Amino acid sequence: MIKKLLFIFVIFLGQSNISIAKDLVIKDVLGRTITLEKPVTKIILGEGRYLTTLALLDKENPVKRVVGMLNPLSHTNPVLEKKLKNKFPAYNQIQYFGLQNTDSVSAEKIITLQPDLAIFGIQDHGPGAKNKELIAQLEKAGIKIIFIDFRMNPFQNTVPSIKVLGQALGRKDNANKYIEFYNRRIQRIKERVAQFNGKKPTVFLQAHIGRFDCCVGMARGMLGPFIGLVGGENISTPVALGPTGRHSIEFLLEKNPDIWIGTVSGSLEEFQGGKSIPVLGPTSNKNIAQKSLKRALSAPTYQSLKAVQSGRAHGIWHNYYNSPFNIVAIESFAKWVHPELFKDLSPEKTMTDIYERFLIFKLDGVYLTTLKVR
Repeated sequence: MIKKLLFIFVIFLGQSNISIAKDLVIKDVLGRTITLEKPVTKIILGEGRYLTTLALLDKENPVKRVVGMLNPLSHTNPVLEKKLKNKFPAYNQIQYFGLQNTDSVSAEKIITLQPDLAIFGIQDHGPGAKNKELIAQLEKAGIKIIFIDFRMNPFQNTVPSIKVLGQALGRKDNANKYIEFYNRRIQRIKERVAQFNGKKPTVFLQAHIGRFDCCVGMARGMLGPFIGLVGGENISTPVALGPTGRHSIEFLLEKNPDIWIGTVSGSLEEFQGGKSIPVLGPTSNKNIAQKSLKRALSAPTYQSLKAVQSGRAHGIWHNYYNSPFNIVAIESFAKWVHPELFKDLSPEKTMTDIYERFLIFKLDGVYLTTLKVR
């Protein structure tokens, strides 16, 4: 009798374990515990740009699970959107539940899409952790939410964000491969910077060069913290009140940084139309990148900076911000801040490796440039 009861108990325990194994328990970057009852098949994205991260994980078809997004990917990366549309016709079926910001979000629209999972940034252009009412509405409707972050604190949250997405989407192997690729490069930078005992070069990291009046500096958030990681001193950080700082021309001239870096968000059409906004990315080439940066830095304010005069003024594609591809920005900063320490570093090769190893698309264009001086 005892043996029979033990046998029944073992069978019951096995069945219970099978049932439990169907549930996936994960923690997002806010430390919230989320239980997913099955592999997710329908997701919504708090930003169209998150498709670049899905392209790392759902390599074969990044759009197959996406039923809704805040806005089109064309707002930040029209070339990638075109490639996705051409290769995956299902992209054209994705619904939009907002415009450019949180205020435009329609909870009703999201609920009608019946997603298994919503992927939001902690604090982004789309829904974030502070949108308590929206979160409550979605959770009441049975929609699970996970928070990721490549924007507010990418130094701490890039790897955890990739990890939790890999778990949620059943793509742990793909996530772990990219994390290993990413961490190996971060570790190399840390080890070399630790050998440097001199004075830290000063750096100003200006967002959207040519698009705003001087000057918005990336400070405690976005790409700003990576300046410290690579052994530089970010001049915006001590005076900025948040992730970014709004600075005057006088501030920039007074600080006169050793290195100036501008993030580039211009389009080819803007450059061809005569605007002083640099162009990098898939539609650019070395000639366009150089000419457009030179035009953007032709104003007397920039020409008086020692960074511009000494050939230490650089442009970098803005979309490395809020992206797991920020490793390319980190390596670029390292090479620009400490050229002697990182002679052998090639951010361009790292970008090529990302495309060849983790993505299904061909790499087009130029993403980094340095102003030539006579």
